[in-house]
Amino acid sequence: MKKIISILFVSLLLTVSAHAGGMIGVKYGNGELEATKQAYTAGSNSYSAQTQAESHEFAAVFAEVNLPNHPLSLGIEYIPYTATVSVDGSSSDSHLEISEHTTIYALLTNDIGSGEASAYFKVGYAMADIGGVSANYATTTLNSHDDTLEGPMIGIGVQSGEFGIGMVGRLEWTMTDYDDVSATTTSNGSTSVKKTADADLTTITISLAKTF
Repeated sequence: MKKIISILFVSLLLTVSAHAGGMIGVKYGNGELEATKQAYTAGSNSYSAQTQAESHEFAAVFAEVNLPNHPLSLGIEYIPYTATVSVDGSSSDSHLEISEHTTIYALLTNDIGSGEASAYFKVGYAMADIGGVSANYATTTLNSHDDTLEGPMIGIGVQSGEFGIGMVGRLEWTMTDYDDVSATTTSNGSTSVKKTADADLTTITISLAKTF
């Protein structure tokens, strides 16, 4: 479904770009992923909720087109590499891979000052694939897991006026609230247990783009 939505959105961008301007750019910054494992019960044992956070630098590419005679733009952002999230402990060495992270969004711009710069608000939806899951616990077996990560995104930013050969710069903050993801495991021959977690991603980035 994610790939179908992305293809349809790119087709829309190409259609609109024939009648309006836009930009293509790259962005670089830091993202902090905070995840909370919800409380669960396995047999006679109860486990409390746990929250952990990890931050890392990342880069992405994006493209936007302006709607004719309107301060609204449509865009798509893509992170062109795979991220590995790992958990290491005394009895475990587990990890998963997040790839194909794609965000489609709308961006509303408003000029500030004398019009040499602008502020914007963006809202969208992020989607990624979950794969390469390995849960190497001494007494736990992974039976199944969700294979997608997705959720709504909001952001704010400021954009410079054009400089050089139609270049613009941006400073941006975003927050993505991913939906719950679940995995089903068995431990010590017990009945299967569904474990669920949710995550938020906060980013601060700078961008450089070429307008067209």
